[in-house]
Amino acid sequence: MITLQELERHLAQLAPDHPERRAAVVPAMQALQAERGHLDDAAVAEVAQLTGQSTTEVEELATFYSLIYRRPVGRHVLQICDSACCSMRGADRLLASAEKTSDVSMGEVTSDGTLSVLPSICLGLCDRAPAALIDGEALGPLDEAALEALLRRLRGKG
Repeated sequence: MITLQELERHLAQLAPDHPERRAAVVPAMQALQAERGHLDDAAVAEVAQLTGQSTTEVEELATFYSLIYRRPVGRHVLQICDSACCSMRGADRLLASAEKTSDVSMGEVTSDGTLSVLPSICLGLCDRAPAALIDGEALGPLDEAALEALLRRLRGKG
C-alpha cells in the first residue's frame, strides 16, 4: 500500500506541473486510486492532508470526476455514456443489456470481482455515440451485440 511518504514524493515529482499543492489534488487521488482500486475515506483524508485542502474540498472533487471511484469497482470498469446524444442513439438499451449480460446492477461489482458497469453523464465522445469506456479505452459507436461479446470476453465466458 502506498504510504503518505511515497505519496509526498509523488507529489514532489508533480511540482513543476502543479506549483500550487492544491492543483495536485486530482493527480494525488489518481495515484491512490491506482494503488488501492478506489478512493476510500482514509485516502480522501490523506490527499487533503498532503495538499492543504479540507476533506470536504477533496470529496467534492472526487465525486465530481467520473473516473475517480469512491467505492470498490471490478477489475474492469465499463462506463456507458448516458448523455442526451448517446441516449438518443440507444444508450438506454446498452445500459440494460450490460446489466443483463454481466448479471450486475449499475454501480455494483460482479460476484467474481471482474466487472463494474457505471453510467457516465458525458464521455465527450458524441461523434461516436452511443459510446463507452472500458478500462479507460474509448468504444463507439457501440451496439448491443458488440457490447455483449465484450462483456462475455471480459468475464471469461466466450
